[in-house]
Amino acid sequence: MQKVEISPNKRLEPGDLIEMHFTTIGGTWVKASHIALIEYRLSGRSDFEIVSSGNPDDRSLYFEILIKKTNPVIVTAAIISAVIIGAGVIAWLTLDKVYQIMESPAGKIFAGGFGTLAAAVAVVIILGLFSKK
Repeated sequence: MQKVEISPNKRLEPGDLIEMHFTTIGGTWVKASHIALIEYRLSGRSDFEIVSSGNPDDRSLYFEILIKKTNPVIVTAAIISAVIIGAGVIAWLTLDKVYQIMESPAGKIFAGGFGTLAAAVAVVIILGLFSKK
């Protein structure tokens, strides 16, 4: 997969996967509590879903978000950022960077090649089963 930095104001479409990085303060347990609170408060949303989250270093958090629906409201990373910041109250959050995660061409070729190989193996196995009878 490939990450490309995008503007927080870029319009997102259903199926888009983004990774949002926030700067923050507080110790590890404060950040872990913050992540848990945000995930809890935002679970069950119909417009986007937090797929994963983490604490990569001492001053940041990230959330990987899948866009599920954009109607009737246009969805951008800036809007999602405001929702995330509003959901958390334990530590100060500031949006730092937004990345769109895209499947790389090499990944598509690998997946396609692997799928073709798996289909070929399945055909050989089935033919082998029928030829023994």
